[in-house]
Amino acid sequence: MFHVLCSHDLMMFDERLVLNNESKANIIYDEHLVRYQLAAQVAKGKRVLDIACGSGYGAKILAQAGAAQVIAVDIDAKAIEAAKKNYGQDNIEFKTGDAESIKEADNLFDLIISFETIEHLPDAEKYLSELARVLKKEGMALISTPNREVFGQKNPYHLREFIKAEFEEILRKYFKNIFILDQINGLASLIKSGNSGKVYFSESTAPSYYIAAVSNNDLQPSDLFQESVVSINPAALDRIKNNPVLKFVDKIYSLIKK
Repeated sequence: MFHVLCSHDLMMFDERLVLNNESKANIIYDEHLVRYQLAAQVAKGKRVLDIACGSGYGAKILAQAGAAQVIAVDIDAKAIEAAKKNYGQDNIEFKTGDAESIKEADNLFDLIISFETIEHLPDAEKYLSELARVLKKEGMALISTPNREVFGQKNPYHLREFIKAEFEEILRKYFKNIFILDQINGLASLIKSGNSGKVYFSESTAPSYYIAAVSNNDLQPSDLFQESVVSINPAALDRIKNNPVLKFVDKIYSLIKK
């Protein structure tokens, strides 16, 4: 079964997403929002840490999903100030802080969210040890990272990207149970039935991102995610269709057919 998302507005600024009308038709939106929709499935009633929260839209999603409390932390003070203004509510606390030195008590959080963080950090080992420290014994963390086999370590903001085996290897040093989900991008064509909530799909491409669900208890993270998440972004498709080069090709093709 799938959750289907509708597009909102966003823009990219120094690897942080900010909601903005100018960037409505960007696949980056879908990449980031579906991760938080996945996390929303397991956030209800939990004390959540959103580390490297960026502009704060994700903390809002988690709070609206019923999290008891969301502590949202980012190293950029300006991003935190904007997040307080745009997404502040009673069960969200935005703080400035460092992912490699988390200023929270041991065994405090039921759920930790840390999307697209590890590849930016000089000391990934210190970061993971900090996540393990502040996570409750019965808690779970969701950690995402781009697949180096797809992106090829070309992003100037990324210090180290991982392939799946490397990602699993470094996570296993700090967490007992590891379940890695694939995040795959692409244009989508959906036939929606009014009689069923199920959506079937096929894919044959390498995942663009990996999302690891990790824990240090006997709970198997794979048992928690019974629903996949897909984002349909018609605005992004329109943007491609309206590309001047493609329009020119279509025009030539129509002339040839005549």
